[in-house]
Amino acid sequence: MNTAIFSVMPAASVALLSLVLVSRPVVADLERRMTIEVDGNTVCFAIGDVDQDDDKVYRYLDYGCMDSGFDDDLAASGDQRFSQVVIRRARSLFQKMRARQEHFRASRVRAVARPALQAAHNAGQLIEGVRRATGIDVHILSPEEEERMDFYSALGASRNSETPVVWDIGKGRYQMILANTREGPLIHKSEFGSTGFMAYLKEVVQDKSTTAPHTLSPISSREMNDGMAFARYLARRTPAPIRDELKKDAVPITGIGAFFRESFALGQADRLMCREKLRQFISTRQTAASASDLSVASAILVLGFMDELDIENLRVSDHNSTVGMLGLPILWH
Repeated sequence: MNTAIFSVMPAASVALLSLVLVSRPVVADLERRMTIEVDGNTVCFAIGDVDQDDDKVYRYLDYGCMDSGFDDDLAASGDQRFSQVVIRRARSLFQKMRARQEHFRASRVRAVARPALQAAHNAGQLIEGVRRATGIDVHILSPEEEERMDFYSALGASRNSETPVVWDIGKGRYQMILANTREGPLIHKSEFGSTGFMAYLKEVVQDKSTTAPHTLSPISSREMNDGMAFARYLARRTPAPIRDELKKDAVPITGIGAFFRESFALGQADRLMCREKLRQFISTRQTAASASDLSVASAILVLGFMDELDIENLRVSDHNSTVGMLGLPILWH
């Protein structure tokens, strides 16, 4: 799941989206739902009309993300406690969520937080403050609930193909998810997300101090090769069932998560990421002092995987877990 920051959809875009979708045949038993997800440094939300009989989303009305700074605040605290500034910010953000719920007249709201929120000793104070200010209860997901939510979100992102492989790269970890009627659901996780791989490049490959504010660029050819070698090593740890699926012809693979939504693929009409474009992207930023460290590191991670697993291209999806939650049965029944 994910930590990319989306701006709220403009009113005109929402109106156009609603107009297009409302032209479909009328569904009688619709329920307007709102989902809220606390993840890392963002609070994401989605609002849509859902068929209560089968939890299929009929139309999306509004969705987006707002910056919260939770992870950054916790990392700077020194005692694993949220500051009072961030606790007040959380109340303010959820008051905005409540206002959007009332504006769109959503009848039901579900708010969840990733398990990482529990790393803060005063996470309960933050959640209670939100509840008192807005009446919204935030449920911290268990690891098992998080996995189920990620799986169903991946299934939605892959358009419910028979053999989807979804690759989710967040800032804290990556995961590859396979849904296959023969193998059953399989989720392979690693703690090397975008920030972990960037730290590896700086600390191990470039031998830079962890305490100094060094930048990743410029990257030499040797450092690029060392980074690629580690990415290929991580790719070789991919479980055999997923690797077997990727060897088949025309198996859809979909990229979701912070890197895919914030990288060079953003704004491309075809939403396809191929190896050649990725190499060009890295080449233009290897020596650029202004290049984003996180973007360059993630690109090297992805290219190493694509080379090792022989993935020629993949589709980048705008889908995120917050949108997927609208039709997630375990949240509504």
